[in-house]
Amino acid sequence: MPMAHEYMGGHIQSVTASKGLAAGPDVPPGFHAVYMATFADAAALEAAMDAAKPVLADIPNYYNAAPQILIGEVIA
Repeated sequence: MPMAHEYMGGHIQSVTASKGLAAGPDVPPGFHAVYMATFADAAALEAAMDAAKPVLADIPNYYNAAPQILIGEVIA
């Protein structure tokens, strides 16, 4: 999170981070953690992703698979 803020923070409107607890009753979570950033527009997202190279390069220090990235639109 500190690296994301350092490199991408100027392009981000808001951030939330969630820790996976469960995928249902007695079902382990499908994700350990979820980081969600909100951007003003597609240009801000693109600028943040351009600045994110050091952040993405650091992921293997904490996670042994490719991260899953979802780009969506806030609808509510």
